[in-house]
Amino acid sequence: MSTCFPALEAWRAELRRSERTRFTFDWLWRAACAEAWAEELVHLAPDLAARFRKEAQRVVQEAAREEARGAA
Repeated sequence: MSTCFPALEAWRAELRRSERTRFTFDWLWRAACAEAWAEELVHLAPDLAARFRKEAQRVVQEAAREEARGAA
């Protein structure tokens, strides 16, 4: 598996460790979904895959900002 899909890899790792279920719908799930689409489309539609990858990054960054606001 490629490391260019970090949210998807993190989501799969948490599933393996039973730290989440497939029904935990949160920021990591949203980012992993976007990266899963990117992974599927990377060879068929590279531009669309890049947009999904960018969306995953946006989701992660927004979650980090929300967490930082909550910690303050």
